[in-house]
Amino acid sequence: MAIKLKSEVSMAIAENIYGARLKVFIHFEGTLQDLGSKIGSGLEIPALRYEEREDEPYDWVGYVEVLGFELELRSVQHSEKWPNFQYVLEAMTTDSIQEIFNDRMFDISLWMARYISLICEVTTLAESLDKQTGQSFYYNKTTLSRDCRIIEAGSCL
Repeated sequence: MAIKLKSEVSMAIAENIYGARLKVFIHFEGTLQDLGSKIGSGLEIPALRYEEREDEPYDWVGYVEVLGFELELRSVQHSEKWPNFQYVLEAMTTDSIQEIFNDRMFDISLWMARYISLICEVTTLAESLDKQTGQSFYYNKTTLSRDCRIIEAGSCL
């Protein structure tokens, strides 16, 4: 019986590391900075820093690195696909090049959309795998509860 070296075991374990990504669309009537402040406060993360993009459309983007994720908050310009959502929050685990290359990224968009809606009290949407439908989470003022519904691309809330 062969004895595995510690480095061989470590190498095998390292090959099973996965990364995570998310993309959450947000309906918010306010500025990028106002939304960034609301998300930062709700999620209890460091303040976002804002920079102008180097490429077109040269709009402002909020960034923060937290808990091994690189988050980016930006406005969505004239989206025909999701017309009622003005912003998108995207995040990916840092240093995930190998995981992306090997298709080992967990998509946590649906979970995060629900969580952000609950904690930050905004309407959110996560796209389905087919990219033609999405699941929206929102606060229902009639029932005083969090609700969700399926939305088809191009339709309004």
